[in-house]
Amino acid sequence: MSSRFTLLPLVLLAITITGHAQNITITTKQGFQLKADYFEPLNEENKAVLLLHQCNLNRTMYEEIGNELRLRGMHALSLDFRGFGDSTNESFDRKNLRKLPQKERRAAFKAIREYWPQDVQQAYNFLREKIGKKGHIGVIGASCGGKQAKIIAEKNSIKAINFFSSAMTNGENGAKYYKENFSEIPTLFISAEQDATYKFTQEGFTLNDNKNSKFISYKGNKHGYPLLIQDQHLAPTIAEWFDQNLIN
Repeated sequence: MSSRFTLLPLVLLAITITGHAQNITITTKQGFQLKADYFEPLNEENKAVLLLHQCNLNRTMYEEIGNELRLRGMHALSLDFRGFGDSTNESFDRKNLRKLPQKERRAAFKAIREYWPQDVQQAYNFLREKIGKKGHIGVIGASCGGKQAKIIAEKNSIKAINFFSSAMTNGENGAKYYKENFSEIPTLFISAEQDATYKFTQEGFTLNDNKNSKFISYKGNKHGYPLLIQDQHLAPTIAEWFDQNLIN
């Protein structure tokens, strides 16, 4: 695991406040405008959490979790992936992909996803600037967001991870990769027993060696955000776990 990080210049074109979050715009080097919700803590600590949504939703799925993190003194940033939510333009818009034939739709979606790692990196850099070099950053990846959580953790100093209905291992190669790169990081695994991610989420927990790692399982087949609706205690549980694990 590399602990290197590079601070890239960010251009905040707009900041508005809705509820407990500031709606911000982060402009990429190519001029694309990424939209995000920034939850600024009342009593600031050097802790932050990056929130990466599942692919059938957008950044708003993290409103409750973002506020719970804020109340505990942690910075939180919920990013709309390029092509989702408000991070769209004429060329990058998930809604337009639905109009394409299946083969073209898959190719177009793959092309959009290729931008996500660099977009997520800029969101990470935003939080890093907020808390400084000595601060601690965690990441939540729901469903497809789990892959982006993995990528950002490979390239930066991530102190805690939550794989939320998102599998980290898949077969022998996946298990070996996880063991070599992620098994020492405190990780919160969440999945429902009948969800497609459950088997490999459970495997990831088994392979994880950190004593502070935790596995929360549910009956049924709910995937990601619906679990937050089913269990009203889940959002504060997630926030409290990050507060306890974003430490040296």
